[in-house]
Amino acid sequence: MRLLPFLALSLTAWAGPTVSILTTDGRTLEGTPSASKISVKVGSRNLDLSLDKILTIHNAIPATAAELDQINKSIQTIQGTDRKQCDQAVEVLSNLGIVAMTPLLKTYKDTDQHEPKPLYRLFDRLVPAGADNMDRSLAVIRLVGGEILRGTINDAKWQIGGATVETGQIRRLAVRQKVVTKKYEVHSLRHSTQIEYLDSGVMLSSASVVESKSKGLVRLSWETDGWVSDADGLKIPGPNYKTNLVDGFPFGALVGRVGASGEIWQTGVNLNKKGLPPGRLYFAVNDNKHWQNNLGAFRVELRVTDAYDLGEPQ
Repeated sequence: MRLLPFLALSLTAWAGPTVSILTTDGRTLEGTPSASKISVKVGSRNLDLSLDKILTIHNAIPATAAELDQINKSIQTIQGTDRKQCDQAVEVLSNLGIVAMTPLLKTYKDTDQHEPKPLYRLFDRLVPAGADNMDRSLAVIRLVGGEILRGTINDAKWQIGGATVETGQIRRLAVRQKVVTKKYEVHSLRHSTQIEYLDSGVMLSSASVVESKSKGLVRLSWETDGWVSDADGLKIPGPNYKTNLVDGFPFGALVGRVGASGEIWQTGVNLNKKGLPPGRLYFAVNDNKHWQNNLGAFRVELRVTDAYDLGEPQ
């Protein structure tokens, strides 16, 4: 009988980093695992990787029947018109990672695929730059420092939080970092609240503190300077408009949320925020349904403590 690839872990206790595991049956486990290293096969080499050198692993073992159903339904949802459901579906697939790559590729048609379009941009969320490989069955292993490996995870069992987890049950593993820093641009067209939030690539824990600084201006009506805003948003209504607010926040303001269906809050030029729930951290430029004339982007420097680095901002 062919064995599924498992994580090679020792049975001795150790005071290692905290990890978050998404299992193939949909559970999320968080805690200190029972070993300090993971054994992987990359090409002809067997490597023992210390957990403190790893950011994330997305396992490429075949999807379970439940996962495949989830993937197919999520891809279908993204092509629909319900924005809230679309955002949630993108998050589901982003969490599953590389295993959703082949079903996604089969969905694309030889038509005018372009941005802004969540289905088109989803590929970059699943397959980080430099990580694509002709062998789609290989796990994606992101290391501290930026290196990305494609390989097979070797056999073992994982003890975490009183539970025993085999690698064949692990879909994604992330190692908590003391500090995660990111620099990126939030574009007023691509990352409008009406289209899609930017995924910062950071997943918060309950202990995280989020700090950010945002620079630049965005234009919400091309050459009309009355619709130019910094990340704090318009202070007065724009020309020919009665309010400076949309959905409770200033036009042009940088807003954030945790999770695809999380509460929205204003980020602004400077942010220092704690007490947020665990989950993926998102940002967008606040606007109404007339977003097509937006130009420009904010440059953001993000610093988050006690968090998980899931990938590059997308």
